[in-house]
Amino acid sequence: MRTASSMMSTLQVSQLQHALARFLDTTPYHPCCLIISPDVRRLAFAAEQIQRWYSWPPLSVGLALSTALLSVLPPQRPAESVAAFTTAVRRHGAGPLLCVDIDLLFEPALQLDPLRLLRDASRQVTLVALWPGMIANGRLSYAVPEHGHYRVWGAGELPTEQMIVL
Repeated sequence: MRTASSMMSTLQVSQLQHALARFLDTTPYHPCCLIISPDVRRLAFAAEQIQRWYSWPPLSVGLALSTALLSVLPPQRPAESVAAFTTAVRRHGAGPLLCVDIDLLFEPALQLDPLRLLRDASRQVTLVALWPGMIANGRLSYAVPEHGHYRVWGAGELPTEQMIVL
């Protein structure tokens, strides 16, 4: 079995670091960078590298949302999810903030548009989000087609200059 560190070559690690540096040198309206890979081990390794390079605080989106939604009735969860995510992001200050464990954003019962939620929150705090999915044919996906929470976004919705594919 391959380890997470063997999932990315030295060249890929260097390319990730340079791509993040380019992102940080820009001032987009939505300062949200997506690091995309279908391999969650690669994403975990990328998160470790980013924290080592930049010491950015990580935000476990799943933990923040599940904690906030624990006592909320199901009909109120979609609205409370947006509020809880926005509050969690703001607590971390000016950023950049590393968003990890974003899978709960894709839960159908929460009725969220994760891409829009991340981009909207990035107006307050610069975000770098680890996105478990892929880019193919100009489309961004979450998960694989067989997964129950599979989602796809078209080319017109994508911040292509702010995506790093591992």
